[in-house]
Amino acid sequence: MIEIIRERLKNYEGKRIENPYFLCAGVIIPLFVDNGEVFIVLTKRSEKVSLHKGEVSFPGGMCEDSDGDTMTTALRECCEEIGVKKRDIEILGRLDDMITMTGFVITPYVGVIPYPYRFKTNPDEVAYLIFFPIKSLMGVKPGMETAEYEGRFEMVPSIYYNGDRIWGATCRILMRFRHILEDGKI
Repeated sequence: MIEIIRERLKNYEGKRIENPYFLCAGVIIPLFVDNGEVFIVLTKRSEKVSLHKGEVSFPGGMCEDSDGDTMTTALRECCEEIGVKKRDIEILGRLDDMITMTGFVITPYVGVIPYPYRFKTNPDEVAYLIFFPIKSLMGVKPGMETAEYEGRFEMVPSIYYNGDRIWGATCRILMRFRHILEDGKI
């Protein structure tokens, strides 16, 4: 399955969004294989973070001036949040940039990590990890829920896995990833 994902992403050029009014962010969609099954690593954010408390997300965050590009941001944040070292991630490709209702343009990168892996979560940022089977992604149909931010309301896609709600930009990125994989007739 990783080879199929690698092939789909090799031929996919993620769409970029250039907007000076939005903050820049980068995330990693970390994949690993366990007993022949592919999993996506998601984080349940802690209640200590300033934005998106308790939400399910990818490892990643806001760009810093010293990063240089969104991939560097995503790799740095992945290490800071879940302890995955840059040398242990093979980047397979990037997906389309995604705008959030909180004012970010997120650039998602798909990477594969060896497994088993000794994750080291940062308790200030991550409550726990979720290992989301890619087969669950392929079969799910998202619902729509209302989200509110600073007095604005927006309908956002959401899915549930083992009691956790995956919604908003994280859900949209997952659905885009699935679409790319399905276009290849997986």
